[in-house]
Formats: sequence, structure tokens, C-alpha cells
Amino acid sequence: MCFILQSVLGFISLLLYIANLVMLALVILCTIPFVFLLPKPYAHIIQKNFLQRMPTWFAHINFWIMSISTHERWDISGTGELKINHWYVMISNHCSWLDILVLGSIFKDKIPPLKFFMKKELLWQLPFAGLACYALGFPFMSRHSHAEIKKNPALKGKDIEATKKACAHLREFPSTLINFLEGTRFTSKKKERQQSPFKHLLKPRAGGAAVAMHELEDILSGVVNVVIIYPHKTPTMWDFMCGRFEKIIVRYELLPITSDLIGDYYNDRSFRAHIQQWLNGVWERNDYLIDALKH
Repeated sequence: MCFILQSVLGFISLLLYIANLVMLALVILCTIPFVFLLPKPYAHIIQKNFLQRMPTWFAHINFWIMSISTHERWDISGTGELKINHWYVMISNHCSWLDILVLGSIFKDKIPPLKFFMKKELLWQLPFAGLACYALGFPFMSRHSHAEIKKNPALKGKDIEATKKACAHLREFPSTLINFLEGTRFTSKKKERQQSPFKHLLKPRAGGAAVAMHELEDILSGVVNVVIIYPHKTPTMWDFMCGRFEKIIVRYELLPITSDLIGDYYNDRSFRAHIQQWLNGVWERNDYLIDALKH
């Protein structure tokens, strides 16, 4: 009987999530024509006073839906004064597809909306979602594979320029650029294949965070270092909606961006080694924290 009730709860939660997402998409898509057709000053007003608030409203509704199945099974604490009208880079471990939903709900009233780099191809591959994210101020960029760059080294310069333009797009409105430094969700198999020195984490990749800090140095208020923990077992999305999990633990801290963390990641080898060493140190502390909180 309990299993059936949990499944009913999951189905109701799923319908509510879909309804919230559809409502958000419809409102944004109805607003997009005004953003593209009106003179830039008026379009900017619409983006600032309406569209930029949509992700926060969306996160509030999601948090209400989540409360149906979570029943206050949250353990959240952090250090540092966060402000909604500042700019941040967020770094986090990556356990599940749930992570972005969890982070958006937790930080909805603490920092600006979470944004991440998106492939420019999504503008025509997923036109509705792509246009909606463009209107919300997500940075779009085109990237070339290692094989393509090896064949034509000039493409590396184009990628660097594309990254700079994408970062410049974030200057328009207060934003939080999120980086899942591991580049993929953690699994034991991936850890073994990668020979990661950490117990609960994959190796961090410094590139995205380093470039963002360099390009947005003058407006960033710090790096928000986040650790997400699902004790004992990482729930699937369905398990989460059904309430079949123990609890969610989140710890965060605001790290200062010191002068030694700013440099040319692409062309300065010594800086590249330094920023990687710094991130490895952050990751080592995170790994120790996860181990302590899991037991």
C-alpha cells in the first residue's frame, strides 16, 4: 500500500513539474517577440523587470512541488554573505539530474538565477527551449572538438573568442554561472576509469571556471563552492518525486577571488597549473566533507 501511495505522489508531482515548465515556456515564448522587435532600451526593460525574474518564480513553484515529497528532509547550511543583485561563479559536484533542480530551489532567494553555457546549435536543434534560454540571458557558444582543432589549429582561437563573447553576455544582468567541474555525473565506474584520487568525486576541470573568472573579474563577488550529498544512495528523479529517499544535504561557502586566481588559462601554462592546483585543494576539502557527512 505504501508503495502505491508513493507512486501516486510521484505521478502528481510529475504532472505539477510539467505544468510549471509548460507555463514558464509559454510565458517566455509569448514575451520573446517584444524582446526582438522593440528598440533595445525597451527590450532591456522587459528582460530586466520581467524575464530575469521568471527563473526565480519558477524555482519557487518547484520548491513548493518538491516540499510535497521531501517533507522537510533538507539539511542545508553555508557561510558567506550572498546577495541577489551580485554576480557569482558557482562550482559544484554532480551526482544526479536532480542537482540543478535542487540548487535552483535552494538558492532562489540568495543569489541571481543560475545560468550555464549552452551550445549555439540548440538554437535551431531545440528552437523553443533555445529561444527561451536566449531571452533569459543564458550564454551561448560554439565549441569545436579536439579532433577538429588538431586538424585546424585556428579553430582554437575562434573557441576562445566565442567563450569571451558568451561571458560578455552575462554582464547584462546579475547572474550566477554554474560549473559542474567534474563534467559528468559521478559514478563508481567513472571514478575507477578516471583513476580519481578522491573518494567521492571525479577530477575537477578548471577551464570553464578559470575563463569565467578572468572575463568577469571586475563584477564577480566570489565563487560559491557547493557540495551536494544524497546519503547512502543517489535517488533517481522518479524516486525523488515519490519521496523514496532519506534526505538531501547541501553545504556551501563563498570563496574570495584573489588576484592569483585571475590569468590567461589558454596561453599561460604556469597559471593553468596553479588554478588546477587551487581547485584540487578545494575538491580535497569537499571530498573530506562528503565522507564525514555520509557516515
